[in-house]
Amino acid sequence: MRRLLEALTFSAFLLSLQAVYTPIAFAHALEEQADTNDSIIWGVNSAPPFHILDGYFAKQGVCDQMIAAFERALPNVEQRIEYYPQARIAAQIRQGENLCFPCMIRNVSPAEIVTYSDRVFSYPPHGIITRPELAKEFTERFGNPVDLVELLKQHKYRFAQPMGRRYGNLQPYIERFLLDTEHYSEVSGKDANANMLAMVNAKRVDFVIDYPILLNYHNQVLPIELVFVPILQNQGIAVEGAVGCPATPWGNRAIKLINQAIPAVQQDAQFKAAKDRWLLLQNP
Repeated sequence: MRRLLEALTFSAFLLSLQAVYTPIAFAHALEEQADTNDSIIWGVNSAPPFHILDGYFAKQGVCDQMIAAFERALPNVEQRIEYYPQARIAAQIRQGENLCFPCMIRNVSPAEIVTYSDRVFSYPPHGIITRPELAKEFTERFGNPVDLVELLKQHKYRFAQPMGRRYGNLQPYIERFLLDTEHYSEVSGKDANANMLAMVNAKRVDFVIDYPILLNYHNQVLPIELVFVPILQNQGIAVEGAVGCPATPWGNRAIKLINQAIPAVQQDAQFKAAKDRWLLLQNP
C-alpha cells in the first residue's frame, strides 16, 4: 500500500508539471535553469599593458578593459577573475580546468587542448625593440623592415627573451641562430618584460622582439629611450587576439557565450579607448 501511495504521489507530481508546463514551456524552463549555471572564469597574469595589476594604470590594460566589456555585455552570466602566473594558466587550460585566458593568439594550437573564440581584436605583429642608434644601424644594414634572418646571421648582436615566451613564425629563426649561444639570454620573473627592456636600455643586450604595445606602455612608465622597428619576415601579418578556453563542455559553452557578446564588446567605448591608448605605435 505504501509503495502504491508513493507511485500515485509521483504520478500526481508529473501531472502537475504537465498542467503548469506545456512541452515547449518545460523545455524553456530547463534551458533557463541551465543558463543560471553559466559562468566564465578569467585567468589573468601580470603582463602590462595587456593586464596591469598595479600602479597608475592598474586595471586599464587592453585585456583588463576587454574583460570589463564582456562583463557589461553579459550581465546575467557569472564572471570572476583568478590571478595566476602565465605558466599555471596554460597548465590549467591544458588539464581541462574551468578557466579561460582572455588574450590569446588565435592560432593553430591543437583543438583537443584549446577552443578559441572568434577574433575579438587585432594588433600589429612583433618587431624589434632597440636603442635609437642601433635601430639606425639595423635599417641601414638590413633594410626597413629589417630582415631578421640577415641580422641574426651576423652573430654579433645580443638578444634577450622572457622565459617561456615564443614569437610565432619568428621563433624558428631565434632557435636556429641564437639559442645556446653567448648572444642569447633568458629573462625570468613576473617583471620579465620590464627587465628585458631595461637591459636593452642599459646596453646589456642589443635588442628584443615584442609587440609595439609593450613599448608604448613602458615608454610611459620607465625612463627609457627605445624604438620599435618592423621585421620583414612578419610584415603585414596582423595578430588575431581571441579568448581561449579548455576544449571541454564547460569551455565550449563559455566560448559560445563569448562569441555571442563579441560584437557588443568590439563596440564598447571603454574597450575602444584602451585599444587606442595602447595599440597605436608611439615611437618617440
